[in-house]
Amino acid sequence: MEHWSDLAHEIIVVDSHSSDGTLEMIRSRLKHPNLRLIQRERGLYESWNEGITATTGSWIYISTAGDTIERSHLLHLLSLGNQTMADVVISSPTFVDEQGLRCKDAKWPPSKIIHDSKLNGPFVLTGEAAFVLSYLHSPKAILGSSASNLYRGDHLRARPFPVNFKGAGDSVWILQHARQSRLCFTPHIGSTFCIHPKINDEGCSHEYLVGRIEVEKRAALIKAELSEHGLIDHAFKMLSAYNRLYEQSQSLFNKRRILNRTHPKKLRDVFFLLGINLAYLYKRCQVGIEREALFRKMLPVRCFIPVKDLKITTP
Repeated sequence: MEHWSDLAHEIIVVDSHSSDGTLEMIRSRLKHPNLRLIQRERGLYESWNEGITATTGSWIYISTAGDTIERSHLLHLLSLGNQTMADVVISSPTFVDEQGLRCKDAKWPPSKIIHDSKLNGPFVLTGEAAFVLSYLHSPKAILGSSASNLYRGDHLRARPFPVNFKGAGDSVWILQHARQSRLCFTPHIGSTFCIHPKINDEGCSHEYLVGRIEVEKRAALIKAELSEHGLIDHAFKMLSAYNRLYEQSQSLFNKRRILNRTHPKKLRDVFFLLGINLAYLYKRCQVGIEREALFRKMLPVRCFIPVKDLKITTP
C-alpha cells in the first residue's frame, strides 16, 4: 500500500484481533492522514461490510491478506470506472503463493469472460448477460478477486455482501445485483491474488453446493425481469434444466469423495467406485456441453460493448 496510499482519501483497516504483529506493523509503517483501525470478531464478509460501511469515498478498493495491486493498475481501473460510469471494474489477477511466487492460473470467470468477448480492450457487459454469466459460473464469482477490482462507493455501500454463504459470498452478491450493476471488464492485469493453503478442492466443493442453493432462489425471483429485458421466453427453463444437471453432477461428486475416503478393499466396492467415477465424469461432460450451448444461445456478441463504442448519457 505504500506505493499507492497517497491516492486514497482514506484507508480503513479491519483487524480480527490478530496476534502476529500485523496491527503493530500497520501502526508503525502505514502513514496516512485518514487512517482508521477497526477491531472486531472474525468473519470475512462481516469484516468487509463493516469496513465498507465506514467508507465515505467515491470508489472502494478491497484488499485481503497477501493480495497486491500496482499503482498504475489502480489508476487504470479508476479511469475506466469514471469513463464508463461503471459500478464495478473487474480484472483478472496473477496467482501467487504466500512467498509471492507465481502459481498455476486458477482460470477464474473474469479471464474466461474476457476471452469469450473476443475483444482486445475493455468492455461493458449488459445486465442480462451479467445475470446469465453469474448463474452459469456460480458458485464461482464473475467478480473474480475483489482485490483486482474497483467498486463504486455508493453502489457497494447500499448493497452489503451476504454473510451466510461462507466463501461463496461474492458469487451470491453478484447474482443478487447483476441486473442492477454496470460491470466493466479489462484484460489488463496488474494485481496478485495470494493462494493460501486453507483454500482447497474440498472447500470449493462446499461453496458449489452453498452457491447453487442461492442460485435457485434468486433465479425464481428474477424470472419475470429476464423476460422483460430481451431474453427469449424459454431462458428460465434452460437455466433451470442446467441447474438440475449440475446438481446431479455434484451429488455424484460427493458420493465419489465419500467412497474415496473409505478406501474400498472388497472387489465389489472397487467396481462400485469405478462406476460412480465414470458416471460423474459423464455427467460433468454433459454439464460442460450444456453450459457452452447456453453461452451460444443466450449471450450474443452485442452483450459485450467495447468501451470505445460506448455511448454515455450524463444527467
